Amino acid sequence: MQRSKTERVLRLIYVLAVGCLARSARLGATSYPPMTFDDLIAKADVIFVGEVVDVRPLVVTVRGESVVKTRVVFAVRDALWGTSSALEIFEFLGGEVGDLRLSVAEMPQFVVGDRRVMFAYRARSMNPIVGFTQGALKIQPDAAGVDRVLTLESAPVVRGEQFGRPRALSADPAMTLRDLDRKSTRLNSSH
Repeated sequence: MQRSKTERVLRLIYVLAVGCLARSARLGATSYPPMTFDDLIAKADVIFVGEVVDVRPLVVTVRGESVVKTRVVFAVRDALWGTSSALEIFEFLGGEVGDLRLSVAEMPQFVVGDRRVMFAYRARSMNPIVGFTQGALKIQPDAAGVDRVLTLESAPVVRGEQFGRPRALSADPAMTLRDLDRKSTRLNSSH
């Protein structure tokens, strides 16, 4: 049975309202408990350091309804686990195509040129990142040009055990990308 346009618009408004309430109440990540570095590695199907080379929203049909997803293409710069591909492609629920828009509270956003460490699932889902946002880490050079690892919220990752844990800003410098690579290699060899 085809839903009327009014029913679809009301349904979309309801979904967006629930998302806004969850965001304003800071509930978005409550269903994703903090994960340790070991947890991220154990759950990830693929781990790599990459650069975003394309971000493209698209419309797909799910059960007769139009749904917006965003396809993000990463150029793999350092394959740490589970991939030997030059490119990794992931789809995230949400985006905007023309006048059709779908927003998901706390869904990570990507821009061409972003450098990330990605811990991801291969299975289809609304968000392939392990721990929703915890398995996507920023890579940003410090003043000396050393690549440092930060959470998506720009908090420095000082030790791998801190991933996903609530923390105050540290006076310690963020972990270097090289240290993260060494730690992930050591843990991958034990899994």
